[in-house]
Amino acid sequence: FQIVYYLNQIMKKLAYITFAFLIANIALGQSKTLVFYDNNHVGEAAILWESAKLKKIILDTTSNPAKFTESQLKNYTAIVFLNTSINRLNYRQSAEFQRFMQALGGFVGINTAIEKSYKWLWYDKMVGGILSENQLTDKVQLNIITNASIGKTELPPLWKIEDKPLIINALPVKCKPVLLDVMGKTWAWHYTTEEGGKMFYTALGGELAAYQNSDFINHLWAGIEEVSSKNLPDYTKIADSALPTESSFLRLILSENLENPVSLATTPDGNVLIAEQSGQIKLYLSQKRNTYLLSKIQVPNLKSIKLDPEFAQNGYVYTFSQEKTNEYKIGRFQVMGDSAAVLTDFSSQSSTPLTKNIVYNFVKYEKNPYHFPKYFDGKSFRFDNEQGLVVETFDDDGNVKNLEPFLPTIRFNFIKDMVFGADGALYFLENNQLIKIDYSETNRKPIVNASADILTGNLPLKVKFSSAGSIDNDPNDILSFEWNFDGQNISHEPNPEFVFTKVGSYDVKLQVSDNKGDMTTTLLKIQVNKAPTKRR
Repeated sequence: FQIVYYLNQIMKKLAYITFAFLIANIALGQSKTLVFYDNNHVGEAAILWESAKLKKIILDTTSNPAKFTESQLKNYTAIVFLNTSINRLNYRQSAEFQRFMQALGGFVGINTAIEKSYKWLWYDKMVGGILSENQLTDKVQLNIITNASIGKTELPPLWKIEDKPLIINALPVKCKPVLLDVMGKTWAWHYTTEEGGKMFYTALGGELAAYQNSDFINHLWAGIEEVSSKNLPDYTKIADSALPTESSFLRLILSENLENPVSLATTPDGNVLIAEQSGQIKLYLSQKRNTYLLSKIQVPNLKSIKLDPEFAQNGYVYTFSQEKTNEYKIGRFQVMGDSAAVLTDFSSQSSTPLTKNIVYNFVKYEKNPYHFPKYFDGKSFRFDNEQGLVVETFDDDGNVKNLEPFLPTIRFNFIKDMVFGADGALYFLENNQLIKIDYSETNRKPIVNASADILTGNLPLKVKFSSAGSIDNDPNDILSFEWNFDGQNISHEPNPEFVFTKVGSYDVKLQVSDNKGDMTTTLLKIQVNKAPTKRR
């Protein structure tokens, strides 16, 4: 009961850190540490905080993952995972923790902090080591050898502790052992991360009693001091790495009721070719926003289509139909306006044409209206039925360095093919639909469409204009319209009528604006001819 009372008193003190104490320590330029724990380890956090107060070191404790934002983490030089891991964080909080490390923050992992991450492979590689299948079931007494001098807090060369440490195999090659036992097994290590910051991990600290061992507490402080920089994290060096907010992405269904689509290709003018397994080739027209059958290719089992590198000049599209396992027959057709001509078939090949990953190139799409942010530059987008749509980061050797979900609040099902389009948006086939995901950091401009019931005729020419199809993909935007018929006459109706009384060629302009101040214009050419002379 005395121990429980003691811990309760300490936890009360956590809520009453005086402002003067914080100001005094900040004025001295001391580093600030954040200890992240779960509710099963309140006592351990309390003891560590009390120890920090005695050492006149600024230390905050939290069990709330919401603390993991840039605005919060930028105030700390080190983060401690006290018997908890990155799995307590959602994907956005995990990304912010990674950014903290990229900004040269320090990390200390205690005991179960080594728990394998479900998504963030980067975290596993940073902590290093693999948990053994055989773990201790009871506390043990260890004879510990201090193997290295780290931080400012000194440890005796030989000390004892009663604890329930984790048994770890396959330590990272670059690790610098800190604690050994008499059998030579490593129980703690540190090293400089790939980003340039420092990390420290100890397998000790599995039992509350360990935190009442002064040598163990000093061991933790030595680790914290080792990874803590004199300066706060430098977020300026990673300004382009901020994870974009999901609200900036918009999912649009462009075409429905497709018949087992298997592949797509986006054309330079913003249209989309869709291949169905039966051999039907369909074309989605981005301006008219409709889909029609372009051609029927006589193939047994169409699997993929790919544009010729010089498609803009020759209109060639290559087809890949599967004849046998891993054997594909290549064909070619040519897109000619609203139709397609089948040209020839080629011999079979054994290599697969199916694309498993697409890599985003920020420079390629940077000037396009719906380009994805630089955060995704060089990362690969991939879908599988178990993990959904994920984003992979690779190291210099082509190995997967990190894995993270893409838009986890959106459920993706059975994506057949995907590609980045000419506008920088992501297009993919899902559930017999053509889907587009675009991105805008601020406000999306309206998409304007203008049409008329007649484009040419004799005086006097009465024309019915329509703005049908003009939309704004920001759900709350309100559109306004301005038609300019001849440079003088203007209408603000969405679908006006106008009578042309003079011969000439007119560029009728439709400007569509949203209530955020963005606008888009298009021109519609009207030809007005002189009325024919009546014969007597």
